[in-house]
Amino acid sequence: MKMPQIVDKNRLMTQTNEKRHEIQVDPDDPEVVMEVWVRDMTFFDVQKAAQKMFSVEGGNISFDLEAYWRYAFQNFVTRTNPRLSPDEMLNLSAYIGEQISAHLPKPTELAEAIQGDFTKANR
Repeated sequence: MKMPQIVDKNRLMTQTNEKRHEIQVDPDDPEVVMEVWVRDMTFFDVQKAAQKMFSVEGGNISFDLEAYWRYAFQNFVTRTNPRLSPDEMLNLSAYIGEQISAHLPKPTELAEAIQGDFTKANR
C-alpha cells in the first residue's frame, strides 16, 4: 500500500495570484477601458461576506445584496487602473459596477460556498 504524501503547504492557501480584467467603461466605445485586479475568496472571506449578506432578526432571514456587493468591491478588488479610492469604488456608474461585478464572486456562489462547496466560489 502506498504511503500518503504530505502536501506542500502552498497548495493549502488561497491562490494569491490576482486576476487582471479589462473593464469596458463606455458602452459605445470598446476602446475605453479600465483595469481591475480581483483576488479569490478565502474560507474566512466566505464567513464575513455571509454575515454581510444574511441578516437574522426574530427568526426571520433577510438578504442584503447591497451589503454583500459593498463587501465584495472593497475586499476582492485589490487594485484598479486608474487608481480608485474605496469611496470612488462605491460611486461608480451602474454600467461600470455591473462590468466589475461580472468578475466578482456572485451571491449564489457565496451561498454554495457556505454549504461547503468552496471550489465553485474560487473560479
